[in-house]
Amino acid sequence: MALVFTGHDLSEGTAEVLASLKHNGIKGSFFLTGDYLRTPGFKPYVRQMLSDGHWISGHSDKHILVSDWGSREVLLVKRDSFVADLKANLKALEGAGVKREQLSYYIPSYEWYNSETVDWAKAVGLNSVNYTPGIRTAADYTYPEMGGRYLSSTAILDNLWSYEARYGLNGFLILIHMGTDDRRKDKLYHHLDDIISILKGKGYQLVDVPDLLK
Repeated sequence: MALVFTGHDLSEGTAEVLASLKHNGIKGSFFLTGDYLRTPGFKPYVRQMLSDGHWISGHSDKHILVSDWGSREVLLVKRDSFVADLKANLKALEGAGVKREQLSYYIPSYEWYNSETVDWAKAVGLNSVNYTPGIRTAADYTYPEMGGRYLSSTAILDNLWSYEARYGLNGFLILIHMGTDDRRKDKLYHHLDDIISILKGKGYQLVDVPDLLK
């Protein structure tokens, strides 16, 4: 399985995430937007990701929404603007020191895509990947003011471990956001040490995305 982390305009948990991964001897997979890479305050985190041997790839350049929330096949972007955004993201990644040959996978912005955007990304040399359905760790961006959409860390973790007990998590991509809205006080990344410890105790090997998908 792989632990994956996305970064765009928020990054308050990144230092804690990196410290936890280092403490546990785990290599993470970080999917970063161009905006993240260009933010001066985030650049030290990117340098640490590289120096610690983590795998880094893209998450679009400007974190654009490519298709309608109500019907994912309804495109909100044209191919040329989508490709330009991806290429700008790749340029920013290379500028940060990421080697082009390792940029073979990316997570679409908002973890939202359709068959056309998957093909467009493939033409640029990027395979679209996403968190594995069934678990709810990616809902760690929600906050109480969202009402019924909000999931606490306790609810997310209860779902994770009950799913694992019933089906297992072999081959899963588990997504956690490095930064979330200030209105969410209950940050899932505070539980990363415990998550890693439990997964290791159950015998799972935690690898980066290229190793998982090779």
